[in-house]
Amino acid sequence: MSNLEELIQKISQKTDLSRGEIKRKIEEKQEELGFFVNEIAAAHIIAKDLGVPLGRPELRKRPKLTIESLKKMEPGLSGVGLSARILRVYEPIEFEKEGTKSILAPILLHDGTDTIRTILWGAMARRITEKHIERGSIIKIKQGYTKLGRNQELELHLGDRGILEIDTETDSGFPNPDDEIIDLDSLDEEMVEIDTKATVLRVGNIVTFNRSDGTTGRVSNLFLKGKRVTRRMVFWDSRAEVPFNFTRGDEILLQGANVRLDRDGKPELHATRATYITKIGHQTLPDLDEVKVTEPEDQEIVEKKLAEIESTDGLVSVIARKGPQSEPISFTRNDGTTGQVKRATIFDETSETTLVLWDEAIDLFNNLKDGPFQITKLRVKMSRYKTIETHSMTGTEFIPLESSEIPEDPPIQNISEINPQQGLTCVQGVIQRINEEREFNRSDGTTGRVISMAIQDTTGSIRIVAWDDNVEKVNSLKEKETKFVKVFFGGIRQRDEDTLEIHLTPQSHLRPSSRIPVALRNIEITKETQEPSQVLPDYKKIQLSELGEDEDGVVIEILGKVVRLFQQTPYYQACPECRKKVTETDQGWLCQEHHIVEPQIRFRLTGTVDDGTGTVTTVFFGLSGEILTGMRGSDIQALIDSDMTDDQIFKAIQEEAEGRTILIQGRVQLRTQEVQGETIQRQELFANRVRLPSPKIIADELVHELQEYVVE
Repeated sequence: MSNLEELIQKISQKTDLSRGEIKRKIEEKQEELGFFVNEIAAAHIIAKDLGVPLGRPELRKRPKLTIESLKKMEPGLSGVGLSARILRVYEPIEFEKEGTKSILAPILLHDGTDTIRTILWGAMARRITEKHIERGSIIKIKQGYTKLGRNQELELHLGDRGILEIDTETDSGFPNPDDEIIDLDSLDEEMVEIDTKATVLRVGNIVTFNRSDGTTGRVSNLFLKGKRVTRRMVFWDSRAEVPFNFTRGDEILLQGANVRLDRDGKPELHATRATYITKIGHQTLPDLDEVKVTEPEDQEIVEKKLAEIESTDGLVSVIARKGPQSEPISFTRNDGTTGQVKRATIFDETSETTLVLWDEAIDLFNNLKDGPFQITKLRVKMSRYKTIETHSMTGTEFIPLESSEIPEDPPIQNISEINPQQGLTCVQGVIQRINEEREFNRSDGTTGRVISMAIQDTTGSIRIVAWDDNVEKVNSLKEKETKFVKVFFGGIRQRDEDTLEIHLTPQSHLRPSSRIPVALRNIEITKETQEPSQVLPDYKKIQLSELGEDEDGVVIEILGKVVRLFQQTPYYQACPECRKKVTETDQGWLCQEHHIVEPQIRFRLTGTVDDGTGTVTTVFFGLSGEILTGMRGSDIQALIDSDMTDDQIFKAIQEEAEGRTILIQGRVQLRTQEVQGETIQRQELFANRVRLPSPKIIADELVHELQEYVVE
């Protein structure tokens, strides 16, 4: 029996009121008060009004914590108080737990400094469904708490013990949600998730289809009118009925719709589970037999050399030759149809670029013989590395040519002339350094390999990096007296604002030589070229106050105390070969690479480390987690076998880890998230090595710290 039901039963026993009458009084009391109390508090007030002794409600005391700005939020806080504006409302979610129905409502808050996804529970969530608070409302929250969500993104939660008030006093710097409205005419795939307003032109029918896994899916469409264009909005499966809530002429507000490109590269909207649609008006439209998705204007196809292509180009036509290419990859679309995608490199006499081929374009490209060819109607897009790519689309043609000015080898570029937006490059140089291969732990707990070398031509030098399977390409250079190398089709990466690197891809290849070309013989060959020595990460011992907010990729060493572990499952089942997460099936534990395996328990912990000058969110995987906790995977397995829940296991680990002082060597990484067109970044330290310092080290650190305060 819940606490609320116990209170209702006590009130009913002392009065002649029925359960329904008491519930109604509780709801009326909640409506009567000028702030939002929960049902338990309202029940105590009703009991006091009726003279029913219940005793004091057992409220857990929580510390008050007023947050000056959302930018200062971090996981694991409780008693949070803040003011912010509701920037977006997501679809409320109804659920049932232990036979009791309840509701939660996600919203997006903004205070002018940052945004945060906020979850309202129970009575708080009903304020959204009952329109007491809505998009644009300025609210004041008390007794909230923070945690990491399923996607490991920071969230603010407000439960039954929380308080939520309309804030009529604060409005300084809070953004206006109307400023976030995106016109349908301006959709772009980089927007990802948007708010927009539109008019319904037509409601499509529901189409049922069979997926490749044997399940049945459903899809429907809404056709929406913007200022100049019409866009399609797609609804999948459980949301396929949503379009039938609207009719032609309805004016609607869409919050949290996803932007995707269709097969022809045109943007369309997709509804997710969180997308919230509200009717805001209606206008009378003339009958329309058919609605077509239209673009503002037809795009011109421009013929260009590869080096001339810019990110602002729309459709281009090029003349090129084939470079290396990958095998096609099959995939299943949301509508149940299957497709294929393939990445290839192409080059002309000016540069090289990545060509992404879709479906039927793959066969057309494969049928081209070696030699020059023309490709018409390619769409220019930016990759996730912010480099230029070309993509095939409906209507792309491949035309073989008898001859052209393009040589059989791609052009070699001067190191100083590399443009980061090119995406690919071919360079040559004298080898100045080859570092030894090393292993590292990724943020997902897997182990990777990396090796690097430096080469130099007459215009500059650059670092060449190889990861995992590409490591052997660089290792092979050590087997010969290699002094010079050509690097073909290396991927250009921006290491920082001023530094570029070349990363080898599966399509990259090296052409080594023991002889240096005449034009490069004036470059000095270092001793490291002849005798490569192991170069380990140079961990810089710092205090966290010295760590810049925008630093990314730096390797540091800190001495600090684990002040908090974040609530999460502290382990996962891993493949003993590759250490990747495995999935439990009817046949056993399945690794995608090594099939059925006997899994091993692997630690996965996240928490806050404080060194006295600042704090940093730190991630501990595998051995780092074992050293921190003093426990092994076999210890965790024993706890699982004893029927302990994950929460109980976490508490046991928490008792061991929190308060422990440790030496950490690791890499700082910036985690980036796009919210409402704004980039939000948070630093995390991924622990590569963890040691428990000796008392002498701790004492030396304390002496050093005390000396900072000595007044001469």
